[in-house]
Amino acid sequence: MTKRERFLKALRNEKVDELVWAPNFDYWLTVNRAEGTVPEQFKEMSRNSIVRAIGGYIWNRVSGFKQVLDSSVREIRTDVKGDQVHEYHTPLGSVREVYQQTEGEHRSQFLAEHFIKNLEDLRVLTYVVNATHYEPDYEPTVKALAETGDDGVVLTQTFCVPFIQFCKTDAGYMNGFYLWADHRKDVDTLIKAYFESFLQGYRVLADGPVDIISTGDNMDGTTISPDIFKEYAIPFYREAKKITSAKGKIFEGHWCGRTQNLLSLVPGCGLDVVEAIVSKPMADIELSEAIDRLKGQVVLQGGLPAVLVCREGGSYEKFEQYMKEVILPLKGRRGFILGMADNVPPNADFSRVEAVTGIINR
Repeated sequence: MTKRERFLKALRNEKVDELVWAPNFDYWLTVNRAEGTVPEQFKEMSRNSIVRAIGGYIWNRVSGFKQVLDSSVREIRTDVKGDQVHEYHTPLGSVREVYQQTEGEHRSQFLAEHFIKNLEDLRVLTYVVNATHYEPDYEPTVKALAETGDDGVVLTQTFCVPFIQFCKTDAGYMNGFYLWADHRKDVDTLIKAYFESFLQGYRVLADGPVDIISTGDNMDGTTISPDIFKEYAIPFYREAKKITSAKGKIFEGHWCGRTQNLLSLVPGCGLDVVEAIVSKPMADIELSEAIDRLKGQVVLQGGLPAVLVCREGGSYEKFEQYMKEVILPLKGRRGFILGMADNVPPNADFSRVEAVTGIINR
């Protein structure tokens, strides 16, 4: 059985003959390559080659569509003294968001200004969403599948639960919750527009060659309550599942926050896999308990807390102890894929990531 075959079986909640280890270190590699700090033995290697070298399974993220705006909307992106300014100009008015640098030009940026500041902005953005559609762009997927070969899988990770798109990204949670409370009808109009737009995007992806279609939720139970999840996430997931399953695609949710209060709602919600699940010491749940809450119906990918691959998170001995006491007892358990929760940080001790395969095989 190839790694690709085994990975796909595990994602489909079938029992496999060994533990699949799918390390996600894209961010680590991007930052360290830009800053010239990739370990010497990996400096000339591609991401996929590094995964192969450390004995992992490739989990390859690529795009699969292009966003198209109708002629009534003008989109402008500019760099203003290092700030990334993104604007939409419409017949109803204009909105803009601004990303600022944090730790440096190659690292994650901070969303300092959101599109939606008030009710007028909300209506402008609703116009933009209604003026947006998605068209196929499968070339990156075809290329990624060829590069990945029999060593892993390819996915497109995009579109989140519409409420999260509005409340986290478009408005910011504080302003978003106030708008939701004071102008529920207008907020729900925007959310409905996103709902239809995102599903149209999923139809495009489902017609393509990608293995997995994943949400970009960054789900976190501290900001999305169980009641909000039931009202906004489950209906969206179930409709998306109809689209993805009809074309044989695996439907995955990117759940990289503290989700212990939501996991019991996952079975039957529409997701096939929850990925990047965080457990102790970064969340208040043991990994085995998180798997139990999925009742054997949904696959959990994750379980290696990012803090444990950093020296700041403890000694190598502490990392190895976690692997032996928490991960190794799960070998052979259906519904579990070992992955990062959520990503290998730029300051990680990468030798720990390298060591995982050896510990599993021992």
